[in-house]
Amino acid sequence: MQIAVIAGLMTWLFFEPCLSRLWRKTNPFYGEANWGHSCFIPLVGLYYLYLNRDQILKADVKPLLGTNFTRFRFITGLCTLICGGLIYLMPRLVPDTVRGYVVGAAIGIIALGALAIMFDWGLAVLFWGLLVFVYAIGPGQNDWLKDFGMVATLFGVVLTLCGWEVMKIAWFPIAFLVCALPWPELVYSKIALPLQNLAATVAVGVLNLFGAESMQAGSKIVIQHPFRILNVAEACAGLRSLMTFIFVAATIAFLSARPLWQRILLTLSAIPIAIFCNVMRVAGQGLLDHYVSEQLSQSFAHQFVGLVMLLPAMLLILGFGWVLDQILIEEDDSPTPGVVRVPNRSAGSAPAGSEGK
Repeated sequence: MQIAVIAGLMTWLFFEPCLSRLWRKTNPFYGEANWGHSCFIPLVGLYYLYLNRDQILKADVKPLLGTNFTRFRFITGLCTLICGGLIYLMPRLVPDTVRGYVVGAAIGIIALGALAIMFDWGLAVLFWGLLVFVYAIGPGQNDWLKDFGMVATLFGVVLTLCGWEVMKIAWFPIAFLVCALPWPELVYSKIALPLQNLAATVAVGVLNLFGAESMQAGSKIVIQHPFRILNVAEACAGLRSLMTFIFVAATIAFLSARPLWQRILLTLSAIPIAIFCNVMRVAGQGLLDHYVSEQLSQSFAHQFVGLVMLLPAMLLILGFGWVLDQILIEEDDSPTPGVVRVPNRSAGSAPAGSEGK
């Protein structure tokens, strides 16, 4: 009953400003192709909770209502506040284009630390998520911040009502929801541009290596003989494959029995793997255009080459997971049949019953 009431209130509060818009943008039927993976992220989170249902049921439920002022609450809240203050002083070291984002994030972290000291972490994250949500509706006018505030509020609700023991398991499905939130168009474009230039640079190097004399002009590839200009468009930056493979790698990592550090490394490995496969795809597209057919490279082959690169990307992710499995080998503590374990003694001690012999 408690879960049903809270779920109903959360749906009522966030349906119009967040949930309905997210469905229109991310659904696999008529949503944007870049965010087609978003609808599967909540399903992965629910399956994760199902796999760990026994641990959740055994965990002690200790609500964090801010009634006990503990040393942990004060120290962690103070450290968060100090970290926010240090980040606030960083804008002098970052470019002007991202200075506003850094200052805003610093103020948010300072506010979170202050709320944690006053109300404990459960209510602090809950209030902080609602404040971010309200700010995004009013002066911020940012859809991504609205959605992030919704996820933070959900995190705070679970932490407040259930406590840290339950959150040790439930944190991943909630935090994983952030990967389902569509990025703002401005941020998307700023990330896409360096990836476009990188893909063009690598493609030019590969074309020259294979005898197709070419040069780079921004995100364009200029082939000299015969003269041809290929444009690495924003859609070819690889962000779609990047987000998809982060989702795939995180799913593989957190649905397997691995230490936390291995899960994080396996998830992060999707970033260089996706970038590498995308630049190879662009380079292959350039070679196909130059040596085979311009018309073929722009039609079916354009999509087909992208699909073909999914296979090596998946193999690289699985291969990196195999390498991580070999790094940490757990010793088998079970006794070997026919082997008697002898207690370890110091070098100077004698076996029992050997005195006087």
